[in-house]
Amino acid sequence: MSTAPQINIPNCGAVQGKQTETQPTVAKFLNIPYATVPERWRPAVKAAPWSGVRDATIQGPVCHQPSSENPLVSMNSSAVDEDDEVEYSKVYSEEHCLNLNIFAPHDGLNSKFKPLIPVMVWIHGGGYKDGSNGMSLYDATNMVALSVKGIGRPVIVVTINYRLNYFGFLSSAELVQDIQSDKRLSGKNGEKSVGNWGLLDQKIALEWVRDHIEAFGGNPKDVTVFGESAGAASIGYHLAIPTHHGLFQRAILQSGAATTMIAGRPDMEGQRYFNNLCQHFKLNESGLTGAQKLEQLKKIPAKDLVKAANNGKVGMFIPTIDNVLIRSDPRGWVHDSARYDPNVKAVMLGDCRDEGRMFVPTLGAKNLKRWPRFFARNCPPGLEKEFEAIYGIPKTDAEAASISAIVLSDSVFLYPIHATSRALLASQPQLEMSRFHFDHPLQVVEEMELGLGAHHAAELPFVFGSDAYQELFSDAEKELSLRVMEVWILFAWGETSRQHGLKHGQNSLLPSDVGVGGQRKEAVVFTEECTVEKKLVERLDARTLAFWRQSESWAKAKREEQNKQRQGQAKL
Repeated sequence: MSTAPQINIPNCGAVQGKQTETQPTVAKFLNIPYATVPERWRPAVKAAPWSGVRDATIQGPVCHQPSSENPLVSMNSSAVDEDDEVEYSKVYSEEHCLNLNIFAPHDGLNSKFKPLIPVMVWIHGGGYKDGSNGMSLYDATNMVALSVKGIGRPVIVVTINYRLNYFGFLSSAELVQDIQSDKRLSGKNGEKSVGNWGLLDQKIALEWVRDHIEAFGGNPKDVTVFGESAGAASIGYHLAIPTHHGLFQRAILQSGAATTMIAGRPDMEGQRYFNNLCQHFKLNESGLTGAQKLEQLKKIPAKDLVKAANNGKVGMFIPTIDNVLIRSDPRGWVHDSARYDPNVKAVMLGDCRDEGRMFVPTLGAKNLKRWPRFFARNCPPGLEKEFEAIYGIPKTDAEAASISAIVLSDSVFLYPIHATSRALLASQPQLEMSRFHFDHPLQVVEEMELGLGAHHAAELPFVFGSDAYQELFSDAEKELSLRVMEVWILFAWGETSRQHGLKHGQNSLLPSDVGVGGQRKEAVVFTEECTVEKKLVERLDARTLAFWRQSESWAKAKREEQNKQRQGQAKL
């Protein structure tokens, strides 16, 4: 018979969770508030303590968000409501969406682990536009159960919500002026940051873990943060923002780094999103000033505001270069080893084999008509022959789609991961560095005949092994999921190859350090055939890496020139 575990969290209050029926070794605590949003486009504040025993058995509110085209997201939503919002939760709330879920070993709650056990904090992806800790995809019950009874390395997994889309990552000149003129904000702890509220939410969540996870048997000094896509990019930013240092000791970046989601400028990229909102709500026709438009946008109900992100004119949201939290173009500092958190002991980074395929319709060239624009955006002047030698030039629509998918994989995922790996290794010679590649296409997605292969986020069902996917996995995929979870759990325990070698039979799973030059030829590869092998760390050869380094420098210089021109025009 299951019991209802109860925990008293010092300086917060008591919570009552539930012992999972399918995995009685695991206890769940859902909807624990770590912060609240006092008003739109302002920093969150830490949640106030509560009296009595809080029911922590029901999924909490999530951030309002538009529907997603990701097949994994659509498969994990129970429904889409009449307002076109994906139903991860029965409740959406702008004020109370900042909550976290905790999956912990049940027995450890009573006996209190001695010593305390490692903690893994999950930051979900979704292009900073959608996603939630309420997705069944991120149910960590089976992962924690495996850690306890499968490999004897218990972990606690915490999954967090943070503000998304217009609520977490909108910026504009009007918002900058609005924040700067708010005398209630001291300017400390990033309070006057603009367009990075989602990143600040994540920081508060990590601070909550630091301050309170010991009540659940977790070690606040042994935290692994892991995330995918926008979640991985977020970790890349946390690693480089000084005021965010010291909140975790290990990191796993899945399909992303800071330069995968390059921060934009309030008066350029951010302004386009702001102007789109004004156009959507017909505020441009009213003769209002910029400040008045902003005040009108603040009054629009959240469920109506988010609909503007479904109108086909908005893509992925991005952080903001606000001169507070993020002070310059990430392409300039991603290579600077001195910027990275010196407290981090180990980092694992990896990718999926066919990352770019999912993004061809929005970012690529799905036909020859769109190729010239795609080519001009991705090939610096003077490097046309080099581009052609590496990727070729398409002659058919199918070739245009295929080549642009490879280019997107290389430029958006593989090269940023490589650049971040090099900088991190240079920052700390003692840093444990691991790399992985995920090559297995999920069988149920292959049966949809979407042609996505081992697409972006394909590894997620295997990382968590939730019940929602156990029903969809083949027998071989079930075994592969166990191996993936095992690697992630052992990484959180610090059991990397350098330290443990042949221990626990993991010598064929955990890679050697890649080395600053990427010379070591070992990375853990989850193959198409559901085996786990060691293969090359870098899948981009030296010529391709050099090309994207030049392309990165060109794009950065192009932005700097735009900034100079704008500043010159402003003086006229």
